[in-house]
Amino acid sequence: MAGYILALDQGTTSSRAIIYDDQARPIKISQKPTTLLTPKLGYVEQDAMQIWHTQISCAHDAINQAGLLATDISSLAITNQRETIVIWDKRTGNPLAPAIVWQDRRSDAWCQQMQQQRVAKQDMTMQQYVQSITGLRLDPYFSASKIIWMLDNHPNLKDRAQRGEVAVGTIDSWLMFKLTGGEHVIDITNASRTLMYDINKLEWSNELLSKFGINKNILPKVLPSDGDFGKTKKGLFAKQIPIQAILGDQQAALFGQGCISTGMAKNTYGTGCFMLMNIGSEVQLSQHQLLTTVGWQRRVDTAALRTNQMEHPSLSKLVKSGQRILTPAKREVTYALEGGVFMAGAIVQWLRDNLGLFNKSEDVERLAKEVASSEEVVLVPAFTGLGAPYWRSDITASISGMSRGTTKAHIARAALESIAFQTYDVLSAMQKDSPSPLTELRVDGGAANNNLLMQFQSDMLGVPVLRPKDTEITAKGVALLAGITAGLYDETTIDDSWDLDHSFEPMMSADEREAHLDKWHKAITKTLQ
Repeated sequence: MAGYILALDQGTTSSRAIIYDDQARPIKISQKPTTLLTPKLGYVEQDAMQIWHTQISCAHDAINQAGLLATDISSLAITNQRETIVIWDKRTGNPLAPAIVWQDRRSDAWCQQMQQQRVAKQDMTMQQYVQSITGLRLDPYFSASKIIWMLDNHPNLKDRAQRGEVAVGTIDSWLMFKLTGGEHVIDITNASRTLMYDINKLEWSNELLSKFGINKNILPKVLPSDGDFGKTKKGLFAKQIPIQAILGDQQAALFGQGCISTGMAKNTYGTGCFMLMNIGSEVQLSQHQLLTTVGWQRRVDTAALRTNQMEHPSLSKLVKSGQRILTPAKREVTYALEGGVFMAGAIVQWLRDNLGLFNKSEDVERLAKEVASSEEVVLVPAFTGLGAPYWRSDITASISGMSRGTTKAHIARAALESIAFQTYDVLSAMQKDSPSPLTELRVDGGAANNNLLMQFQSDMLGVPVLRPKDTEITAKGVALLAGITAGLYDETTIDDSWDLDHSFEPMMSADEREAHLDKWHKAITKTLQ
C-alpha cells in the first residue's frame, strides 16, 4: 500500500514536520525555532500562536520539499511537548494568555501548600492521594497547577471558565483545535500528564477536579492514542487529511524505539532527559520517587498481547511467526515507569549561551575531550530544581571541586557527565520498582549523538547503550502508530525500521565507576542539605 505519513513534532524549542514513506523511512524534515520567554524568575512561557504558525508552516514546507501533494498523505500524526498548557477562547480560537511551559516553576508555592494537606477519608497525605489516582506527584511540572495559576491570575478567566467560554489543553489539544477548526480533544498519554486524569479508571478524576477547583467543562475529551481524531479542516491542505495518532513526546519515543515488551526502556536526551520503561498492562505505582504514566492506548490483538506478556517477544516477532489471530482486536493500555531529568541538552545550551564556552552545541564534545578527566569538578545542574528521583524544586545549580588548574574543558566534561549521572540515579530507582532487570538502554534525542556522553553513560549503567541510526525517534514513534492505524504499516514495521547505528559497551572498571558515582553523590548530598 503506497502512501506517506506526515508527523508533526512540536517540541519545547522548535516545531518540526517529518514525512515518512511506506517503509517508515524519513524522507523530508522541516524545522522552525520557537521562542521561550522568561519574564520573571521561574517563569517559562511561549506564544501559542507562534507554536501554531511555525507548526503548520513546517507541515506545508515538508510536503513541498518532498515533492508531494497533500493528496499523497495517508495520515497525519502529532507528538508534542507534554504538560505545557494553553488556554483559549472556544469561539474565536485565540489564546487568552501565554502558554505556560512544562519547565515553569511559578506554581511551586501552591504545590507545597497542597502537599501539607491530608485526605482524612483515605488516611493519606495529598501527595499519596494524588499519586494513587494519577501516578504523578504534586509538582509545578504538571499541568493542573499551571491551570489554577492562569485562572487565578488573569482577569475574567475564572468567570469565563465558569460560563464554559474557554478551553484548556496541552499542546496536542491546541494543535488539534487549530487543525480541525474546533475539535477539543486530548490523547490519553497527554491527559495522564495533567495531574487530573485517573490512570486506573481511565477518565478525568472528579475528586481531584473538585479539590483543585477546576471545572471539567473547560477540559478536552480524552481519546485513545490511535483514536478517531477527525480530519484537518477544509482549506488547510488540498485535501482533508485524517489525524490518526497522537502521543506525548516521551511515549512516542518509547514506541518508536520498539519498546513494546515489558521491561524494555529508552532514554531521550533532549532539553530534559526522560527515561521510560514499559511495565505492561497493569498500573504499578512507584515506591522510589518515579512516575507511573500511560505509555499508550491502542488497538492490539488480545491473544497476541497475552502471549507477549507470557513470553516477552515483541509483537512484530509474534506476527512474523504466523501465529493465528483468534480474537478481535480491542484497545489495550500499556503503562510505563518514568523518571524525568529537567536539564540535559539545556546544560549544553547554558554553557554555550551563558558562559560562551563554544559557538555550537556539538562543539561541547570536542572541548570535553581536551582533558582525560573532569578531575574533581562536579556540576549539579539544578537550574530549575532537581527532578526524579529527588523532586527538589527549592535548590539551585552548583559547580564544585574546582582548582587553579580547572579549565573550561573540565567544566564541559563535568556537564556531560552530569547528564549521565542523573540518568544513573533514575535507572537505579527504576530497577528497584521493576521486576524486570534492564539489559540494554535504547537512546535518542540530540545529545545521543555525543559519543563521549554515550560511552560514559554505558560505563555508569553497566549495560550496553544502543543508538539507532534515526535519532529523531519521537516523530517516528507517532508516525508508526498512525501508519499502523491507517493500514500503511503492520506490527513488523516497528522492528524492521529500527536500525542500530552504534552499541556502546561498558568499558570502565568497577572501581573507577564507583569512584565517579561516589564523587557525584557526595556533591548531590551537599546540594540537598
